[in-house]
Amino acid sequence: MKKRILTLLLLTSLSVFPQKGTKIFFKNFVECFYSEKATESISIYDSPNENKIAELSPLTEPHCWYKFAISESKNGWLKIENIIVLPACEDNELNKDIGKYKDKWIKTKSLIINIGHSGETKIDCLIDKTDKGFAEIRYRFYSEPTKNSEIEFCVKGYVESELIAINGTWAKLKIKYNEKEYVGWLERKYQCAYPWTTCPVYD
Repeated sequence: MKKRILTLLLLTSLSVFPQKGTKIFFKNFVECFYSEKATESISIYDSPNENKIAELSPLTEPHCWYKFAISESKNGWLKIENIIVLPACEDNELNKDIGKYKDKWIKTKSLIINIGHSGETKIDCLIDKTDKGFAEIRYRFYSEPTKNSEIEFCVKGYVESELIAINGTWAKLKIKYNEKEYVGWLERKYQCAYPWTTCPVYD
């Protein structure tokens, strides 16, 4: 039921935002959302560690998340491309000008990217045996933001990760699972910043 409600809200958002000429998906940027578990305000700065210009209070309305498109990272800071509040809260002030804080900076704290959709979570790089033979675990995390680097670990199923840096559209993510911490780079096609629904897999 919850999934059905969130999907309906997303469809409503898709119909409302185009009327205002506003995109809500940005595949050419790393996207993330502010964790619903976070209780602190989000501080926005002119530049890393300098001149705080705004604070975004945690959203208390149901089915509302801050979604960020990120253009750059530097020493624990992320540069904002735009901010949207979705899938409900279409009338939020930020949605009237999603580029209001373009080129401003936020700290890499409580900013989430989901990986996968459902099923039992496994983190390793073993080969799974199937009825059709052997299949590799789907989501590969690399030591560097390129598929030519070493594979650090793999994820099967669903897991939540925290964004700590970007390089182009690659995201450096931290995952805490079974009392262990994993860090690696994930390509854009498997990043999901929409906690209310499943995500497209970009080519």
